[in-house]
Amino acid sequence: MRRIIGVTAVLLTAAVIFSLLSCGTEPQGADGKSVSFKDDLGRQVELSMSDRVAACHASFADCWLLAGGTLTAATTDAVEDHGLNVGNAAIVGTAKTVSAELLVASGATVALLSADLAAHLQLEAAISALGIRCIYFRVDDFEDYAYVMERLCAVTGRSELYLENVTAVRERIDALREKLPSGEGKSVLLMRAYSSGIKAKSDDNIAGVILKELGARNIADEQPSLLEDISLEYVVQRDPDLILVLTMGSEEAALGYLRENLENNPAFSGLSAVRNGCYRVLPKELFHYKPNENWDESYEYIAEILYPESLGNG
Repeated sequence: MRRIIGVTAVLLTAAVIFSLLSCGTEPQGADGKSVSFKDDLGRQVELSMSDRVAACHASFADCWLLAGGTLTAATTDAVEDHGLNVGNAAIVGTAKTVSAELLVASGATVALLSADLAAHLQLEAAISALGIRCIYFRVDDFEDYAYVMERLCAVTGRSELYLENVTAVRERIDALREKLPSGEGKSVLLMRAYSSGIKAKSDDNIAGVILKELGARNIADEQPSLLEDISLEYVVQRDPDLILVLTMGSEEAALGYLRENLENNPAFSGLSAVRNGCYRVLPKELFHYKPNENWDESYEYIAEILYPESLGNG
């Protein structure tokens, strides 16, 4: 996670951002110059509007489009999960199974890849030898998203899109945080449900990051063993104010497992969070997928659960 710019920090103007980004290289314009920057593997890379861009993860496809770019290639998740309009971009597999052959056939010159996916890290050896440059990004929180967008908007020269899709989002997050009380917040159990299991989660995901930033106390931080095996006895003992659920894979199958193995237990149904209507399944579009220009909506969703009285929903 990147904390270069705090959510409440004074906003830099787009012109200053772009000059810092390029380290002496002019932002991309009609002259076709490249912008040079460090990717999230710490390597100096270059990108220009004359490049044919393949986004091998839906989040990065979305970012490139939000920055005003066009796609030469994309993965199925960009279309099927995010509903992005990728135009005539070639589909080169799924995010976890990108086809090197299809990437080369697409004519891409640059691939935007995830620094968190082993399959993407392994892909470089196959495609760099064939003339496709690799740029790796990692997005764990809003600041990471802002970092990516700063660089992509520097390439496209579309400072107004940075203002629209990052600066305005940051301002809405700041305005939301100003409404919230300070001090110790509510206790929460954050879980991820699969078709065959349930695990508690800490702050290695979007919901966990936002909960921590907004002052919630995650009981998994107090009892790390919950990250491997949910102890209903411990959960009942702590009786958290909120119970929030993320789903992985088929939501229907994950919720089915949750009902059969947790919800049907009388001890679980007796928890305060369940009885008080503070047991929620979080929407995938805001907490499983990267929310990008909708980060403020993810913050607002969590804030309304944590502090309904402060936001007029109590």
